[in-house]
Amino acid sequence: MRDKINNKKGFTIIEMVIAMAIITVILLVVVPLGQAAIDNSRIANAIASVKAIQTAAVEWANDNGGVYTGITFGGLTGATAGTTAYLPAQFSATSTNPWNGDYVVAVDPNNSEMVDVSLTAVPATPAAKLITALTKISAIAPIYTAASETWKIVLQ
Repeated sequence: MRDKINNKKGFTIIEMVIAMAIITVILLVVVPLGQAAIDNSRIANAIASVKAIQTAAVEWANDNGGVYTGITFGGLTGATAGTTAYLPAQFSATSTNPWNGDYVVAVDPNNSEMVDVSLTAVPATPAAKLITALTKISAIAPIYTAASETWKIVLQ
């Protein structure tokens, strides 16, 4: 009878606490790495989209006398009746940027030979990486407005 009492199977509370501590440490390391990967993929997606919009805008301007007067995101997607689709098929009039905000395309108020592309609902977190990449394709320094979480890029 004595052997049955001393042969209990299971974990002690100390063993359980140690196992939980190890799992917690692993999660504290893995979760931020996963979030960084998500941020990097969103940034890459945004940059590729802005480049596609830039190419489409240039084609649109070439078809419209070399100026961007009247350009819209919907016009680039071909959503406006009787317009040509300048953007690839994955874009539609309701396309959202990687942060579930909108793409806004409009003629630059200071120069009709330039176009403004805005991305709304972009958090400040990826700001440093995004500004570095967007500076390479923007005619002037990209502008981030924290209050409205909007990036504005001027393309030529």
